[in-house]
Amino acid sequence: MRTFVDYVMLTVGAVLVAMALELILAPNSLVDGGTTALSIMGAKMFGLPIWLFLLCLNGPILVISAQALGKKFAWRTAYSNLVALLGLAFLRDFPAVTTSEVLIVLYGGLLLGLGVGIVVRNGGAVDGTEMLAVWANQRFDIPVSTFLLSINVVILSGAALLFGLESAMFSVAVFFLVTKVIDFVLEGFNQVVSVMIISDNCEPIRRKLVEDMKLRVTLLQGVGGYTGEPRHIIYCIIDRFSYARLRSAVHEVDPRAILEASIVNESAGVEARALRDIVADRYQERANGKG
Repeated sequence: MRTFVDYVMLTVGAVLVAMALELILAPNSLVDGGTTALSIMGAKMFGLPIWLFLLCLNGPILVISAQALGKKFAWRTAYSNLVALLGLAFLRDFPAVTTSEVLIVLYGGLLLGLGVGIVVRNGGAVDGTEMLAVWANQRFDIPVSTFLLSINVVILSGAALLFGLESAMFSVAVFFLVTKVIDFVLEGFNQVVSVMIISDNCEPIRRKLVEDMKLRVTLLQGVGGYTGEPRHIIYCIIDRFSYARLRSAVHEVDPRAILEASIVNESAGVEARALRDIVADRYQERANGKG
């Protein structure tokens, strides 16, 4: 069942990518980066469909990097690319949905970032440069970020020569927005707060958190750096919306307590899933005007 859901989401993400490229970015001579940008540029120069260039670029890259990426990732990437190619072929003759620069950057970046993020979140990829970057890192020890930055600088420079400086400037904005949306899709809803509490009143704080806030906490063994005496440190994970309440509860018991809080982008297990459900409910409450 989980695999079926993953492939449904891969389909949705790939379709969104095709819509962003064929209905918004390509007709207006804007690109984002990677092989999708090269495909748009190639289509503009030679008058051939985008899907053909994407196939010619991503196909060989997938073959080269399949071993480095792993069988599961390779199959999901191949499937995502197939859906994206079919979507591009189907949408080729449709007109652009807008010619407004602001709307192109905004909705092109949002759709493309959302599509790529959904595909990556479910174990695939639609852009060959990321695959190539992983392969180059394993084969030649080139940092992934350095490889991607170098490739995209060259691609966006080529876009400036082909489409003009103004289009390239808009393309940089699209690239930035796509990156941010991908980050949000991959990490935004998973973010929780890990908290460490250091206090001389550890037991009353623990009882208040467990009994009043219904939290599950862990007691870590520590040693005072100045006194050398053993002490407990309270550790727990909480959703971002409840952190202020936790802080107030702790300081009610001990105003001098020290709290160290950090954003966590990945958590797993039963409690982590429960926290993600809480976060999703809070977002829904805010969207409905209740939060």
